[in-house]
Amino acid sequence: MSLQAAPDGLKAQEVERGNGRFNPPIPYIPEKAGELDLDRKVPSVKVTLSTGVESRADMWDGSGTKEQFLCHMMTMRETLGGMGLFLRHEEAEAKVRDEEEKLNLEQQAKQIEEEILANAVTAADKEKAKASVKKHAKNVKACKEAITAAEEEVSEAMAKIFPRHATFSGETAKPRRTKLSPNKPSVTRGSISEESSTQAGVRGKSMQAWKDCFMLMLKTVFPNNAAEMQKFYLTLIRHSPKILVRAFLHRFTTVAGYVVELPGVINSRDATDTTKAVAPYEDSELANIMKHAFSLKWQTQYDLGHKAPPTVEYLQNAMEKIEVAFPLQNTNGSSKNSGKPGKMSSLNDKIPKKKSTHAKHEKPAGKSCALCKKFGGASATHNTNDCKKWDSKGNLKKGFKGRVDMETPPGTGKSCAQLFAETEKLKAKGKKLKKALKKSARRK
Repeated sequence: MSLQAAPDGLKAQEVERGNGRFNPPIPYIPEKAGELDLDRKVPSVKVTLSTGVESRADMWDGSGTKEQFLCHMMTMRETLGGMGLFLRHEEAEAKVRDEEEKLNLEQQAKQIEEEILANAVTAADKEKAKASVKKHAKNVKACKEAITAAEEEVSEAMAKIFPRHATFSGETAKPRRTKLSPNKPSVTRGSISEESSTQAGVRGKSMQAWKDCFMLMLKTVFPNNAAEMQKFYLTLIRHSPKILVRAFLHRFTTVAGYVVELPGVINSRDATDTTKAVAPYEDSELANIMKHAFSLKWQTQYDLGHKAPPTVEYLQNAMEKIEVAFPLQNTNGSSKNSGKPGKMSSLNDKIPKKKSTHAKHEKPAGKSCALCKKFGGASATHNTNDCKKWDSKGNLKKGFKGRVDMETPPGTGKSCAQLFAETEKLKAKGKKLKKALKKSARRK
């Protein structure tokens, strides 16, 4: 029943899908008990198991999380079973059933002999039938006495379960008195008081009454539909790269095991004739839910070489191999993307940043042209030996098509006739472009 601690720094949004508004009965990341003194002494009680071994069982001191309370209730039930109290009750119930069957057989045999006696003709037959009737009547009386004794054994077994339950629940020797009906057991702090051992009730101390009280104690902490909520919450859990596959599946299995222990709608007043109890998970069903908790990349790799997971162990062996072959993060635990640079391998990776862009004539440091610095030009784009603009004497090279004077606007030094001719050419090109656009529009 020990709680599996999550890695330090792990947040709920890293292992849960959705917007975080869903509040599960027992979350994947264990809740913190607040300002709880870890060095405090938890009260315990000495118990003797059915094997004769003496042990100690912790009592509930009222401090802890919901999960710790549920684990305490489960441990208490296991301790009562280890003490042999449930087995003693089952054996007494079996005796009652056996004696009731014998009683029915003897009553039927007695009824048959009475019919024979009524139809007997001779004196010998009547005497024989009377003897048989007396014999069966004696057996019926013995069966009734045996049933009464077996029922007393059942009551004695239950009388030991209730006080032990109250002790494990942290009840004191003198519990607080409450104003209850004389036909109902005294209940304090959501548990069963030892006063119930002396109070007579309409229902009596039966196993079903103890189970109802056990469920009522859980309802003091959990809602009526806690089992349904927990089952839905399991579909929202996702794997975080900060957790190893083995640890993730172990904690997932623990949280899934609480589903059948929590109170459900069937235990509430909203239950109808068609309401069904929340059934425990089968291995294949739970393994399939766990598989969808991993990243899409790992699910794809699993589907390539594996079938649907029949058990959790099969899924764990496969996912541990994928974890080694396709890691979602670096081995040092950093949150940088482990895939190709500039790409995301999973939803948990950081969004890659764009590469820094430079100006048109600006390049990283390391390149410099002395000629362009001296005579003019973009000196940071190339080295002196690669200069295509100037020669060593400061003259422009023949193949260079750039402008000599960057400050002189284009067209300087041309006559008016040359500028007019260039303008007419541009107008002619504009007319041709308009005509072409009109033709294309008509065709459409």
